[in-house]
Amino acid sequence: MFLAEPQRTPYDLHFQFLGFDVRVSPFFWLAAALLGWQSTNGLASIYSNEGLSSFIQQLPEEARPAGVKEFLAHQSPVFQQRYASNPGQGMLLLIWISAVFVSILIHELGHALAFRRCGIGSYVVLYHFGGLAVPNSSSSFMGTSRRLEPRQQIFISAAGPGMQLVLAGVIILLVKASGYAVPTYVPYISDWLHFSEGEKIGSMPLYAVIDSLLWPSIFWALLNLLPIYPLDGGQISRELFTLYSGGEGVRNSLMLSIFAAGGVAVYGFANEQTFLGLMFGMLAFSSFQILQAFSGRGGYGPQ
Repeated sequence: MFLAEPQRTPYDLHFQFLGFDVRVSPFFWLAAALLGWQSTNGLASIYSNEGLSSFIQQLPEEARPAGVKEFLAHQSPVFQQRYASNPGQGMLLLIWISAVFVSILIHELGHALAFRRCGIGSYVVLYHFGGLAVPNSSSSFMGTSRRLEPRQQIFISAAGPGMQLVLAGVIILLVKASGYAVPTYVPYISDWLHFSEGEKIGSMPLYAVIDSLLWPSIFWALLNLLPIYPLDGGQISRELFTLYSGGEGVRNSLMLSIFAAGGVAVYGFANEQTFLGLMFGMLAFSSFQILQAFSGRGGYGPQ
């Protein structure tokens, strides 16, 4: 199942990379900015005069320093370095948007390279909160309406998040090789791999680059691997069910998609992550609608 390509606009960015045409919708930049606004604002505030002054005022009077300079004198060298190198929210947001662009582009290039490996031409579109690798209309795949073999579809679907995780792995290796500690995200894995060992990064711009590249490359890749339509994991689960359940494969994968998306939605609302809850609640409902359409057509639903 392929998502619909977004409409073209006069403000799209066009370029070529690795032999693939790439189109970036202006809404991609807007979505990335919205996603990063709160986190970059928080990071910039922590290491700013205004943020520190506000924090100082909340301390008990007997423990309250005279001002920001006095407070900084008792902080770690890393904290002082980040305060001194804080470029402000505008630059931190620009770093975030650029990192998201790189991570999502690599994800879609993973799909496009896998298409190419299967003899299918494609191009890349980045829009909203993600992107698409779209088969060319001139390719043999589109020209003959040939459906991919299940193993080919699994390979293509897994290549996108796989490339993001490879990117994260390369960044982690470079950080560790430089003697720095890696920002931790997944507690057990981070402890097992000793991510916290090493010198903490004092440069705020460098920390922001690493953090902004790792976060989407790890979490968006893992989210995409959930067995939920139309995510990559949903397509992988559909093909696996098709391999081992025959004609019931699509139906079984849709039922799994409904329960998985519903579970993530419940988790999101229970943990006050409203956006996560709404997004996966809509995906659960979408999977339910597809299942109803599939059942109403005697089992010949979307492929």
